[in-house]
Amino acid sequence: MKRADRWLRWRPTAWEACLVALILMAGAWSAYLSPYYLDIGQILDSGRQFIIPGLLAFGLLPIVLTGEIDISLASNLAIGAVLLGHLSAAGVPPWLAVPVVLAVCALLGAVNGVLVSWMGLPSLAITLGTMGAYRGLAYVVGLDTGYTDFDDAYLSVGSGYVFGIVPVSLVLFLGVAVVMAFLIHGTVFGRRIFAVGRNSDAARIVGIDVTRLKIVTYAMAGALAGLAALVWIGQYGSARGDNADGSVLFVVTAVVLGGVDINGGRGTVLGVTLALLLLGTLRNGMGLANVGGPVQTVVLGALLLLGVLRPVALRAYHAVRSGAARGKAQAAGT
Repeated sequence: MKRADRWLRWRPTAWEACLVALILMAGAWSAYLSPYYLDIGQILDSGRQFIIPGLLAFGLLPIVLTGEIDISLASNLAIGAVLLGHLSAAGVPPWLAVPVVLAVCALLGAVNGVLVSWMGLPSLAITLGTMGAYRGLAYVVGLDTGYTDFDDAYLSVGSGYVFGIVPVSLVLFLGVAVVMAFLIHGTVFGRRIFAVGRNSDAARIVGIDVTRLKIVTYAMAGALAGLAALVWIGQYGSARGDNADGSVLFVVTAVVLGGVDINGGRGTVLGVTLALLLLGTLRNGMGLANVGGPVQTVVLGALLLLGVLRPVALRAYHAVRSGAARGKAQAAGT
């Protein structure tokens, strides 16, 4: 089947349809709590706060699809933010500073990839270590005070609007979503990611360079962390070593709740996008209901568990059904 035909024949999965239903219910709940919730300006503005974790989630997606993990992305973002602060203070124009920061963050991501794939070390342990190392480096580079005096050109991506109403960062987010969807679902590179996630040994046998592919996915995630840093300084107007600290739970929850199998090999960009929308809607609703931060964290943790247990439950269900079908076939044969 041609690639165009595959795109035309695409249909959402049952889980993605379930996420849409949950989004509608969460939106109805939020609208019930506040009559201003459905105002288009309010919706667009409230969505800005989930663009940064969304970019990190898109970076994490291909890594998880290969069966690995990266919990250092938020620390990588902090390094990117303080580097942007340094470059702005030095008078470097954004068109030059942004590629430099993206390259540095991609390099930091590639370091994770080398340690995980080339040296064969466990990704959770490695990225836990680099999470602390990169965070410490962000504090060192950012000093104690951080940076707040940015050139306006640096802030436009995170604070600007298209036609006076649509945030530039939202346009950027949607653009990244489209590019990631094409890369993962419409290219040979994407098919190789799925192949490695399903069975890395079999992927090697058919000629896929698993080591190189994983390094590339980690570098991509690092570059997206750098892009998220650019949005961060525009939204918050500051760059400090503690930027995005504590956002890992939200990012991982978005990926896993979006239907990405934590063991790799299964998942979609659409699922992750819908999960981000659901989490954002729920958080807005909980904010309108004056639900405290600790309770919101409990909800996030519960949703993460739901996302992890979902594929396990599905596999168990299919195994039971297959066993029952074989039993009926054997009974009919006798």
